Amino acid sequence: MKKLFYKSILHPVCICFWLVFLISPNNPKAEITGQWNFTDGLTAKIGQDLEWNFDQGEAKFGKASEFKVKAIDGKDPMVMSFPNSNPESDFNGLDVYHSGEPNGGSDWLVNKYTIIADLYYTVRSYNKIRALVALNDFEGAQFLIGTSNGVGSGSFSGKLRPNGWYRVAFTVDHVIGEINYYINGEFVGTEVIDKAQDDDGKYAMEDVFYLFKHTSDSFGGFISSLQYRDEVLPGSIIEELGNPSAEGIPSKPPVKPYIVSVFPKPTPFRRPIPTDILPSTIIKCSLKDGQDKINDNSIKMWLNDKPLNVAVERTDDLVTISAQPELLLEPLGKYEALVKFDDNIGMNHTKKWRFTVTDFQKLPPSTALPIDSGSSPGFLVRTIQSPMETTIQHDFKRAIYQLEGLLKDNEGNMVKNVAIPSETDKEFDLYEVIDFQKDGSIFGHFDFDDFFPGIPGEEEQDTNFSTEILTFLALKPGTHRLGITTHVAKPDQNDEDKFKVFTAANSRDRFAQEVGEFQLNLIGYREGANDCSFDFTVEKEGLYPFRIVYWNKSGNAALEFYSIDINTEEKILINDIENEKSIKSFTRTDKNRLPYVAVADPAPNSSGNSKETPISIIIADDETTIDTDSVKLYVNNRRSKPTISKTGKHTFVNFQPEHKSLSELEYDVKIKFEDSQGNLIQREWSFSVDARDEIKITGYWNFSNELKATIGNNLKYLDGEKGATASATEFGITSDFEIPDINGKKTSVMKVNHIGSNANLGYLMDHGITPNGGGKKVNQYSIVFDVLFTGGGNGWASLLNMDALGDGDVFWRRNDGGLGQGSNGYEPDDPEIKINTGQWHRIVLAIDLAQGLYEKYVDGIYHSSQTNSGLDGRQSMDTTSWLFNDNDGENGEIYVAAIQIRNGKVSQDEARALGAPSALGIPMPTPVRGLWTFEEKDFSAIIGQSISYIDGPKGATSGATDLGTTESFEIEGVGGKTLNVMKVGHVGSNPNFGYIINHNIEANGGGKRVNQYSLAYDIYFSGKGNGWASIANLDNNGDGDVFWRKSDGGLGQGGGGYEPEEPENQVTAEQWHRIILSFDLSSGFYTKYLNGKYHSKQANGGLDGRQSMGESVWLFNDNDGENGELFINSIAIYNREISPAEAAILGGVEPKGLPLFIPKSKHTTEPMISVEKNANGVTIKFTGLLESSSNVNGPWKELNAKSPITIPTDGISQFFRSSN
Repeated sequence: MKKLFYKSILHPVCICFWLVFLISPNNPKAEITGQWNFTDGLTAKIGQDLEWNFDQGEAKFGKASEFKVKAIDGKDPMVMSFPNSNPESDFNGLDVYHSGEPNGGSDWLVNKYTIIADLYYTVRSYNKIRALVALNDFEGAQFLIGTSNGVGSGSFSGKLRPNGWYRVAFTVDHVIGEINYYINGEFVGTEVIDKAQDDDGKYAMEDVFYLFKHTSDSFGGFISSLQYRDEVLPGSIIEELGNPSAEGIPSKPPVKPYIVSVFPKPTPFRRPIPTDILPSTIIKCSLKDGQDKINDNSIKMWLNDKPLNVAVERTDDLVTISAQPELLLEPLGKYEALVKFDDNIGMNHTKKWRFTVTDFQKLPPSTALPIDSGSSPGFLVRTIQSPMETTIQHDFKRAIYQLEGLLKDNEGNMVKNVAIPSETDKEFDLYEVIDFQKDGSIFGHFDFDDFFPGIPGEEEQDTNFSTEILTFLALKPGTHRLGITTHVAKPDQNDEDKFKVFTAANSRDRFAQEVGEFQLNLIGYREGANDCSFDFTVEKEGLYPFRIVYWNKSGNAALEFYSIDINTEEKILINDIENEKSIKSFTRTDKNRLPYVAVADPAPNSSGNSKETPISIIIADDETTIDTDSVKLYVNNRRSKPTISKTGKHTFVNFQPEHKSLSELEYDVKIKFEDSQGNLIQREWSFSVDARDEIKITGYWNFSNELKATIGNNLKYLDGEKGATASATEFGITSDFEIPDINGKKTSVMKVNHIGSNANLGYLMDHGITPNGGGKKVNQYSIVFDVLFTGGGNGWASLLNMDALGDGDVFWRRNDGGLGQGSNGYEPDDPEIKINTGQWHRIVLAIDLAQGLYEKYVDGIYHSSQTNSGLDGRQSMDTTSWLFNDNDGENGEIYVAAIQIRNGKVSQDEARALGAPSALGIPMPTPVRGLWTFEEKDFSAIIGQSISYIDGPKGATSGATDLGTTESFEIEGVGGKTLNVMKVGHVGSNPNFGYIINHNIEANGGGKRVNQYSLAYDIYFSGKGNGWASIANLDNNGDGDVFWRKSDGGLGQGGGGYEPEEPENQVTAEQWHRIILSFDLSSGFYTKYLNGKYHSKQANGGLDGRQSMGESVWLFNDNDGENGELFINSIAIYNREISPAEAAILGGVEPKGLPLFIPKSKHTTEPMISVEKNANGVTIKFTGLLESSSNVNGPWKELNAKSPITIPTDGISQFFRSSN
């Protein structure tokens, strides 16, 4: 009986265990990590306290009855009232640090979670958008209550009626790919989402989410309780949670210890934003005991896998862990803090978060002089001014040349200095503090402003001057924040006072470390004081040399230099003797100022320099002078022989590299010289030359597949997929919108609607260009737009916000068709060159800020030059730019057919060649005119127009077509990779079966049809069908023109047309092949290639014959049923023959499909060509590929010849060239 008794006891226990296992969530450690009931403001019941995203604004806390809100089950709950809001509101939502642990296969994202909220909305918000949860700080809410009053993201379910409490819950599961929605415990709907792969889940969550935050208007309401779980709650549990309750969403004390706060706060990694986390930050984590208690002795902490020495402090159930890293953290460094501990029952726990350090610099300890070596407190200041009528640039390059007395006007004449010279015999004046205003009037943060030295000058005017400031700052170890305030005019005046700040052993040197520069922070259409700050760290106490270079244009002028207390934000003038907290500065030490490199060209670390650019160095004497006989120049570790000359205090060193081979594209330069005291000075830098002077396309968008890029990175909505931009954007073809076609042909377009003032409207363009022109930003580029302005809007329509800050930088002006920005910036040189309403135009902006050039072209015709801010100025680009964006609503209704960006400035000839808009898009250096890869599992084109069915969307072709992957069709992939493919089924005899591709190739080859072209396929024949499979009906008439023959793997058409010259070169069934058909119908034959190898030549019908094309070609069509089952990974059509060399390079099938650009051979030979006349004609010797053309501008045809070749002189004019 005992045995039976024990069985009856154990058996139910076993059943209970398995039931619990089956219904438990997937993550056994998951539970509530955040609960907020608003009984004490933003304080958390469980987890971390809530924070205002911007400010509290009109949000309030109190009993529901205080807001005349209904009770819950007769009880009066505490609530937070949140107001209507938008991005301009003081209240802009809440930051919710949820403390959830990564899951769903990610080590840093939460792919599975549940959010529950008790909400109340009045009738005022009925049928209105109400933001619930945003997953980042820029896109707007991913989860909302929509105008249907349902809850959702892409679609909306259920209904929340006004003046009632609702418990809204949703669960996100990126593992199985669904979101489920619940209202008052009742399941109301599901959305299918992509399964997360490689941390790319759209709804995956980082360490923080945002409550009630949106990028457009969101209506307010009331919340009494919020709960977060890092698990997907089963519907049965949510059903048990039921309706709202005055006590809040039911929760039990967590079993596990949980996070109360962390420091520094987590920062986004998916789309990083600037942070204020200092390099000297302490790392801190506060935890509370759950039902299980923390074992304090087990606590350990790591930072990026490096252990830290922790201090542990316990107060009741609160444990605070802190650690100070031994070394300063790196600028923009990405860090992961990890805390591990055990609890009282021996379970292991891990808590981690990520953050990014602010951008800052370290001052090298080697530049520090002894702290007590300074004398003569203050600053050395001097000013150089140009005459008012002299036209000069407004950039740093001009400031340097002006300060060196080397500035020239546009005609090459030296510019006179009209500033009042120093009252002493010395170059500089001595000032106690830097607090200048041109009239001596109060400006900025401090009183008692002084005049700039030497201003107003001899002409009694106060414009066009540059000021240099030298000092030694007494700095203690730690992080310092310095600030400079200057004057800026309204944005359209392009008149900002700018500056750069340097430090080094010789702070005047071209190679000194730049620690600060002007940034436009005064946002909006106003003028006034513009504050800039910059952080750096000091490891060694000492005197550090500093230099400020300031330059002014016109209007007001002001300059203040101060420190900023990092904790209190108090601003204190440097060297303010009346403030004991002020940083001291000195003008003298026991060291003389040495000669310095004033100018070094090409600029350090610059790329894309012309091969004609010389190496040019200007060395300036200072308190010691240069010994010109000591100058030595090394280029790529070889001693060079530069020209050296000296005029006044300047020594000029010039050298022209010969660029003998392609290996000379990268240059390392070193210059050595001695001064009059025997000090050896050495400077080194690198630059690169584009020996071929090639400019590359880094981005191209033709809107045939919405925001997807043809080249480069996809565009993104600036305010996210659910923001105002997405709502204002439409896609289609010209006829859909009843706007003019381009040259009579329909084309894909994007419509940008006018929505009024919205600083977040626009498109994020990740242009793919690295910094160039010698600056830290993109200074050399060209951008091309094919656009049509309807005139809708307020009179100005922004095209581009180049620096992604404040005001737009290029506008169309409706009243006169002008193009530009700022006063006098819109007018063309030729008054007839206008951008007319309702017409297509091609706009080219060609920019080289290193040379101060910014040119505009319309339809291939020069429009005007635009005033610009020079290197790294307003017209330069960071890693991204914003299309059609403006900060104060100057946007308009626009249709865009194509946008292209290049990594250099196009010349006037190149802009002219780009010409007017075309339905073919903006020209590219590729022969591809159509490319289809089926990546989106549809018929959209990478370039060109979408494929269509011959017999329409409901015909037999559609029924026989399937889109999927090699895995889904159970056929082999390529290189172990799964491919996206189109399946073409076999249907038997049907002359209307097949697909239409519109190739966008004009008639060529001297005929009325397309006679010179190529077709390429990545194709797989299954062998099913009747023995022949048509791959093309070229003239869209009768019999197919190219077939695969199953019996022997032949490829061709007609008697004797299938056999390869090499019998082994067969198109075998159930294997992937790359087939290329290359046509020049004037030759009598066309050429076939298989997997990069020559297959055979096929007789053709001659010029405009059977193999020529009209405006389209039919794929896989035949008039009497000779088709077969096949699979296609990619198809390309080219506007010329593909050469044997190109076919070899294209080779066989690759997982990425046919390329948009034909790659260049990896084994290139530098092209050379020479001509020798003899009795037989002309003998041409060459390396590379020989091409000929009847016109120097092309088109060029490869001759497939070997060097040397002799051609007769028969009186026909012909051009020849060699190329790689």
